Amino acid sequence: MAMSVIQACRSLALSTWLLSFCFVHLLCLDFTVAEKEEWYTAFVNITYADPAAGSAELRSEKSECGRYGEQSPKQDARGQVALSASPADRYACDPGTRFNAPAPGKSWVALIPRGNCTYKDKIRHAAAQNASAVVIYNVGSSNANETITMPHAGLEDVVAIMIPEPKGKEIVSLLERNITVMMYITIGTRNLQKYVSRTSVVFVSISFIVLMIISLAWLVFYYIQRFRYANARDRNQRRLGDAAKKAISKLQVRTIRKGDKETEPDFDNCAVCIEGYKPNDVVRILPCR
Repeated sequence: MAMSVIQACRSLALSTWLLSFCFVHLLCLDFTVAEKEEWYTAFVNITYADPAAGSAELRSEKSECGRYGEQSPKQDARGQVALSASPADRYACDPGTRFNAPAPGKSWVALIPRGNCTYKDKIRHAAAQNASAVVIYNVGSSNANETITMPHAGLEDVVAIMIPEPKGKEIVSLLERNITVMMYITIGTRNLQKYVSRTSVVFVSISFIVLMIISLAWLVFYYIQRFRYANARDRNQRRLGDAAKKAISKLQVRTIRKGDKETEPDFDNCAVCIEGYKPNDVVRILPCR
């Protein structure tokens, strides 16, 4: 009975541990897949007249440095790059911000630094002046080449991308020298970034801890039962040993004397030591004689 209980506890503890591991693993997979971010890179191609080589020679630079905004349509855009007309409105946070846009009817791209207001405000103010696209360059980031997926809900019809700070400042430098810069934005690589949110981590951690506590409880119960069974077995052995010693002590004891029938040659040997009896031997008489 005790062995069957121990085996049952062992099997249950092992099964619980395996179920705990599988359950937590599935939870991790589920939350990892559920929490994901899809974003697209953008190829940014700028073309301008190289002032060092004369206005007739055009210079072109293309790199996959941009990143589309979260609500931005993933499509191409092009136009002449323009800054705000006033340096004081460079961040385009004022609804009355005016841009050095080309003549009406020509497509243009607004270049705005990050900061001072939301992405949505910047994009809305540029789109109100018919900008073909809005390019926001990252400012103040610890990583100079970092870009993020900008949130700007409500402006799903405006192409908006972010470029790194060095690239943005390079274009600003050209524009401040009155060099016309044309920009061509084309869609780049689709990326899927998986991550686990804090809520998911807390939930999975608590679930794992609870299940491991259950497994530990079953293991403790198993070892307690095993310890009790071992103690009971030892007690039984000691009790049987004591009973055997007590029974042996009650057996009749006598000393063989010379001339007793046990010393005769044809008498049976001792059933225990398989030897013949000799005078002065001390023997115990078993119940079977």
